[in-house]
Amino acid sequence: MSDIRWQEDALAAEAEESTLSRGALVRAAVLAGAALTAAGPLAERALAATPKRGGRLRVGHVGAGKSESFNPGRGSNFIDASRYFNLYDPLVRVRPDLTSAPGLAVAWIPNKTSTEWIVKLRKGVTFHNGKSLTADDVIYTLRTMGNPKHVGHSAVTGIRLGQLKKVDATTLRIPLTSANARLFDNFNVQNSVVLPVGLKDFSKPIGTGPFSFKSFTPGQRSLCVRNPNYWENGKPYVDEWEDISIDDPSARLNALLSGQIDMMSQLDPRQARAQLQRKQIQVLNAPSTSIQVFSMAVDVKPFDDPRVRDAFRLMVDRQALINGALAGFAVPGNDLPSRNLPFWWNAPVRKQDPEKAKFLLKQAGQEDLSVTLQTSNVVPGFIEAATLFAQQAKKSGVDVKVKKESATAYFDTSLLYTKMAFAQSFWTVTALGQWYTQALRSDAVWNETHWRDKSFDKLIQSAIGAPNAAAAKKRWRDVQEVQYEDGGYIVWANVSLVDGVGKNVRGVKPSSFFNLGGWNYRDAWLA
Repeated sequence: MSDIRWQEDALAAEAEESTLSRGALVRAAVLAGAALTAAGPLAERALAATPKRGGRLRVGHVGAGKSESFNPGRGSNFIDASRYFNLYDPLVRVRPDLTSAPGLAVAWIPNKTSTEWIVKLRKGVTFHNGKSLTADDVIYTLRTMGNPKHVGHSAVTGIRLGQLKKVDATTLRIPLTSANARLFDNFNVQNSVVLPVGLKDFSKPIGTGPFSFKSFTPGQRSLCVRNPNYWENGKPYVDEWEDISIDDPSARLNALLSGQIDMMSQLDPRQARAQLQRKQIQVLNAPSTSIQVFSMAVDVKPFDDPRVRDAFRLMVDRQALINGALAGFAVPGNDLPSRNLPFWWNAPVRKQDPEKAKFLLKQAGQEDLSVTLQTSNVVPGFIEAATLFAQQAKKSGVDVKVKKESATAYFDTSLLYTKMAFAQSFWTVTALGQWYTQALRSDAVWNETHWRDKSFDKLIQSAIGAPNAAAAKKRWRDVQEVQYEDGGYIVWANVSLVDGVGKNVRGVKPSSFFNLGGWNYRDAWLA
């Protein structure tokens, strides 16, 4: 166990764990080479200036109403992700260029068959209540994720949770039900952050993150304060961080322009294009592996017929949607997530073909079809894309009725999410195995398309456990070909992550991983 295998051609990552030899440091696989751009001197300022301490960082987001929570087992909204990544810490971090980096775990050591992993934790880390981080906390966290109702449940479906073993205070052994050559990919998302043993009361949450809890009113705002004992020496720089729910995109921008907030996630693309000219704020723009999609429930009429699903994919003029709904901040998608990821199949981007779509609908007995497309302003461009798609569908004789839903209910699995027959969605994708497990396994918590096929589950698992790059490429091609031909997704855009940042904010770098620098407030400071 002298070497850490993330991937055969992995690059050595930097880590601060001085007790491990150089050969036992985490190695980070290069996941993508997405370019990072920002309007004005944002990136240069982030690197060049000396951080100033103090102040309150106020961040505006689309809210999620009363469903907002500090419980990582519940939330699936952007504002929840912001809270999870700053009050807690993940085992694995993702850099702006999508390479993996040490979080609370500094080493991932598989056996020869990748059916068991040794994970070494960072030493000297304490929770907000002063308790030291140990392997017991990670074991507790993983077992809480074993609850099928946990939003991050898919990350642990291949783990033998009852056989997790503490090796020593900062080392644990993770046995698997089958091979997984990239287990660490499961633990960089917001729902797999680490909890202290026994935490069940999330009205007073405790983590190891850069900020500790002070107050919270769901649907309105939360306030957290600087953790003076954070394991990254000297960080964070601000004294307080406040997340504020502001559902309306124009209201969020106006709050930023008037100085009521310092940053806002999900800047409307048209507003972003205008601000690139006006330069009233800094525009954070990161081309990414994130996707916008239309989802069709494959067990609900008319989408239970694959010919209908094929027809709908052929109705879409993808570039027209990008131009009209996203102001050009995207590239056309090919119905598969997500370009530039390892083993992504660069299948042809389907061209709009309304006549062929008509033919397929006639074959399926679905002429003069009328469907409802559910949408929301929860993600910039959703409503505009839905409206444009409805116009495009008319060319194939399909009447698409656009139904606008509440932003607070849209991504709530207890209300609308995963229950809509034809809808829109947004995904941040960092690894194929992670996404297919979250979205398309029979037991996936976020199974929007209701795709449930045991043989397909085995196909996913086979690809995840591939012993080398050649085998992985072939197996992932098989997985993707099934979805490309028969799946319930129309992946029409690989989008840029676009946010607004006040001119007084420094230290925030564009990140292809997630919005607002990957929700990284530990590096932010106020000039």
